[in-house]
Amino acid sequence: MMSTCQTNIDRDIVPLQPELSKQLHYSERLLKWNPYSKKNLALCYQFQTGRDGTPIRLIPDACIDFLFKCDRENPVAVVSGVQTAPRELVLAPDSVYFGFKPYSPKGMRPLGAAWHELTDAQISLEDDLKGAGWIAERLAAQETFDQRIAAIADFARLELTDDTYTPDFVELSELQLCQARGNIRMEVISDYTGYTGRYCREKFKEAHGISIKNYSSIMRFQNAVRMLSRQDDEASLSDIVFDNGYFDQSHLNREFRRFCGDTPLRFRREVLCRS
Repeated sequence: MMSTCQTNIDRDIVPLQPELSKQLHYSERLLKWNPYSKKNLALCYQFQTGRDGTPIRLIPDACIDFLFKCDRENPVAVVSGVQTAPRELVLAPDSVYFGFKPYSPKGMRPLGAAWHELTDAQISLEDDLKGAGWIAERLAAQETFDQRIAAIADFARLELTDDTYTPDFVELSELQLCQARGNIRMEVISDYTGYTGRYCREKFKEAHGISIKNYSSIMRFQNAVRMLSRQDDEASLSDIVFDNGYFDQSHLNREFRRFCGDTPLRFRREVLCRS
């Protein structure tokens, strides 16, 4: 069987979306879905919206995202590319949503548009991948989270995996960046891959739609959010600055405003600590 579900999630490798994870009946599980890629995990998640339909702020996490509204009468499927700034997600009230978030586009077939063309964009899956409407209908017809995970694994195997792909230096660079949580110099990546820094930067952006520098900044920001969520109110920000390679607290503040629109302390108070 191609897919393997992982129920005991390593929280250090899960892309964080704090406002999304506070939705009703939120569940998530890792799926090992792509046999052709080294970075072969995807996060499957499900939640229900409340009656007010309040917009949700999404923060950059360096992942592609497939989101399905599981409405049997009117199922909807959208795919979003890597985002580089915070954005609002407007959802229908009293609805069940299911998401599939591959950790990397490497080893995935391009849709109608190449993956790098979807940066900071969201489009209909049916418009971009002709004939893919069946997966939205199938997901809407399922009753449980487990059933939807099985359905998305079938869809990924049939429509998304690229059996001609072999791991390349771009994917190895991506793995290094993730393992270092973005805190790594370009010279290290160049030495590791055997290619010049310029060539690495060009090919990385060609594949992902964002530069290595931007990708590294998002990885670093995600880890800072993770550390911030684990601190109590008296904790200093100095550990976050030091552990993630920020120059100082002002640098940390600028990166938070860039990626979530708030300072770290306000983000913790308004989002991470909100029940």
